[in-house]
Formats: sequence, C-alpha cells, structure tokens
Amino acid sequence: MAELDEIKQTTVCGLVFRRDHSHRRSPTPLPWITAKQDLRYPRGGVKKIVRAADLREELSFTSFRHDGFTEGADSDLTDAELRAAGRHRSSRQLPTYAKRTRKQLISGTKKRREERTKTAGLSE
Repeated sequence: MAELDEIKQTTVCGLVFRRDHSHRRSPTPLPWITAKQDLRYPRGGVKKIVRAADLREELSFTSFRHDGFTEGADSDLTDAELRAAGRHRSSRQLPTYAKRTRKQLISGTKKRREERTKTAGLSE
C-alpha cells in the first residue's frame, strides 16, 4: 500500500497499472501488457491489492475499469477523450464500459434546455 500511496503523491495523471521498472525504449512508464497483449498480470495484482485492503472479493480489474469509464462519462468527457483514456480505437465499446447514470441524464437535459432557449432567444 505504501507504494500506491507514493504513486499518488508523485503522479498527477496517467496510467494506474504500469510497470515497476523502466522500459529500454521508453522514458515514460508503460502499461503492464504481457507478450500475448492481454492483462493477466495486472488482473492478478489487483486481486492481491483487493485482498490486502480487505475489500469485497468480487472486485476485479474490470470493476475499476468500468467505474473509470463511467466516471469519465459523468465528467462530460467526449467520446474521443474516453477512447483515448481506455486505449480504444472505436466508440462501439464505450457503452459497454461507460454506464448511463442519473448525472448524465440530468446533464444532457440541462444542455438541451440551454441550447433550445439560447437559439430561440427564449427564457426558461
């Protein structure tokens, strides 16, 4: 846990799951991707952290990924920004990760109302 606390103190943003050693070709920390291009290594690491922190056993790497996407959507990130954060090439996957929330519905309603009254010169 001390290592995670240290990362939070020194890192403003960026990859959460990254190698704990430098890569010979990259000055910036790289994500943990195995030779088969999958996320088995961080999946096991997340399970160790969940158990060490005495969190619910059903929490997984995927749980945090989905919550991060939903949080980004709640923060009004564009599809392009969400795709960049999640390293997705297509926006087809976004609905799988970014769940629709009450906050998003309210925000969308407010934006539509503002646009409708602004263009017509009407008051609310």
